[in-house]
Amino acid sequence: MNKSFEINKNIYLIEVLLQGIEDFSELWKISYDNEILLIEWENEKEIDNIFNEFINYITWLINEL
Repeated sequence: MNKSFEINKNIYLIEVLLQGIEDFSELWKISYDNEILLIEWENEKEIDNIFNEFINYITWLINEL
């Protein structure tokens, strides 16, 4: 199963998005293209949780800049 999320690169720095994807790709299949984040996993609820954790993580990365 996969689910896509629109991620505005004007809100989130592309460098931070790519770093987050690289870090999260160690555990989950996650990609970003044309402002669309695609997460592939076993069920929709877990995908939503992964997405929330991803946003929390990239927000933390931005705050660390």
